[in-house]
Amino acid sequence: MEWLKNRSLKQSFFIISTLFLCVGLLLAAISFLVCAELQDKVEGYQKYEMSLDENGKVISSYHDGVIGEKEDKTNLLLNILQFALPIFFVVLSLALADITFYRIKLKRPLSILQSSAERIQHQDLDFSVEKCANDELGMLCSAFETMRMELQQNNQELWGQMEERKRLNAAFSHDLRNPVTVLKGCANLLQKRLIHEKFDCDSVNESLALIAQYTVRIENYVEAMTMAQKLENWKFYPQNTCWSAFSRELEQSLLFLADNTGKEIKFSSYGKNEEIFVDKAIIQNVSENLVNNALRYTKTMVSVKFTYDNGKVIICVSDDGTGFSPIILRKGISPFLRDEKQDEKDHFGMGLYICSMLCKKHGGNLKIENLDIGAKVTACFHILSS
Repeated sequence: MEWLKNRSLKQSFFIISTLFLCVGLLLAAISFLVCAELQDKVEGYQKYEMSLDENGKVISSYHDGVIGEKEDKTNLLLNILQFALPIFFVVLSLALADITFYRIKLKRPLSILQSSAERIQHQDLDFSVEKCANDELGMLCSAFETMRMELQQNNQELWGQMEERKRLNAAFSHDLRNPVTVLKGCANLLQKRLIHEKFDCDSVNESLALIAQYTVRIENYVEAMTMAQKLENWKFYPQNTCWSAFSRELEQSLLFLADNTGKEIKFSSYGKNEEIFVDKAIIQNVSENLVNNALRYTKTMVSVKFTYDNGKVIICVSDDGTGFSPIILRKGISPFLRDEKQDEKDHFGMGLYICSMLCKKHGGNLKIENLDIGAKVTACFHILSS
């Protein structure tokens, strides 16, 4: 029956109905002929008579006598069966054709679709919808499987965003604790001096300067947090562009970042000169962030390599600085993560995190590692189909 399962519903219904109807018509014709033959035998039996003469001999003869009541009922029954049986066999063949069509073509796909719909309704997406045939219902099963995979992917992305939001909020709360503690301490100190009327201009100015400093720090924290929230809602606008022209455009824009730094940027580009479908703003934003970060840590030179290959755009930025600290390599790319030993009041460890978020929006990822001399960051972006 595999050859029948792979045919369309229309073809399968026509084949099954035709086969069963032919069998029904054949049985109808046979029943009609059998009833006619039996009727002829009954009528022949009514005309034929056997009897004994005076000498005891058996004699037989045909006569046109009156048909008895028993023979009349038999003849009537055969007449009814002669016309009723053909109709019965035709109707029975059509009913069996419908049942067979349902069992072969509809029962299993409908059961799969119903079970899949119930599991999806209960938010259970950890399964696969089996394609049981190559007909219309098989295509519908494939469409269900595509829908299930899309729902599962969307749920995973939503769950990932929620987990990332929790991490971001936790990191923000942790980093905000110290400035708030300092501000509370300064406020309490000023309050005590105000109560006891023990004012020292130098100490008061020192406390106010500390309050102003940490107020600015809190404002910067909030601005960084707001920036991260905006990136989650960043609109994705891919467009067709030529790879060679785009790489030259990136190179020219990044060269300006090294002005007045006394450091050098070295560029290299690889890949076929083809049309690619990418979000130029995302790639440019990530490139600028990575190069700015490298210029802050490098000693003399930053190396930037653009590569287009196998449906990906890869940007590698390396420097000859001290490299990433063990704590950053161990914890990975996290919000507000920075080396505790470095005094960086103007930077909150959000640069790499923002770049990682933008790479994920473009279907890629961000990887950090240390080289023999310096550090290396690799940003990957998947090329989309236009």
